[in-house]
Order: sequence, then C-alpha cells, then structure tokens
Amino acid sequence: MSVVPAQGVPRPALRSGRWPLPGGRAAASSVRGIVQGALHVWGLGPAAASLTDRLAPLIQDAVAGARRGGPLVLRLELHEPVRLLLGEVLRPAGAPGAQADRGRNVAAVAVTYGRRPVQGDAGAWYAHVFVWPPVPGSAPSPGGH
Repeated sequence: MSVVPAQGVPRPALRSGRWPLPGGRAAASSVRGIVQGALHVWGLGPAAASLTDRLAPLIQDAVAGARRGGPLVLRLELHEPVRLLLGEVLRPAGAPGAQADRGRNVAAVAVTYGRRPVQGDAGAWYAHVFVWPPVPGSAPSPGGH
C-alpha cells in the first residue's frame, strides 16, 4: 500500500535523531536525558514530561536487557500530525551481539498520545504504548495461565 500526499498540501516535517549509547549499565542511565532533551527541542511543551515518563523506562529496560554489552544506538522519531513517537534501540552494523539480538534491532517502542476533550475543561492527556519484543511476563502464556 502506498500513500500519495494531496497536491498543494505541505508534508509535515519528520523529527528524528540518533544518539550513540555506551555499552553496559551506563547506556540505560543516559536514556532519560536523551529522550527528555529531544522532546523538549522538538517543541512538545507540557506533553514532553509525560511522554518521557512513559518512554524512557521502556527504552531503559530494553537497553538493560540487551543480551551482550557493547555499543547501542537510540533512534527516536516524532510523527507530529498523527501524534506518534517511535523509539528504537539498535546495535551498530557489525557490532558484537547483533546476531544474538535478532539482527540489529534490539527493541522498539511506539507511543501514541493526545488530549481527550472534556466538556468545560482543558482535557486529559493520554498515551498508549506498544513494545516489541514484549517485556517478559507481561503477556499471558498460551493456555491462559
């Protein structure tokens, strides 16, 4: 399926960035500052703190759960009009452990966010989070146990 943009309608700019992460435990500790800084620079205003609180721990868990130490890369993308924030933890091409982590992708997190209108109020922020691979123990086992 391909999407063809309407003529005369400007395409929204994709905001994205890549940040190298050190190997080992130091990688997880640097994630929160990177996420918070990117969302602030991208102009998310009051939503930045809430999204950082949602996204950073999930990325920190993915980084901490990487099977082997070594360098990692954090990639973030903001798709503004659809309010979609993507986070991805990758191993650089040729880095040790890339094959053990199902190729270069260690984990991916997607967050959709917005504000629900409430009559007579400014509304309430919401965020829906999707994580790949799922965090162990978060999904029911086959057979419903």
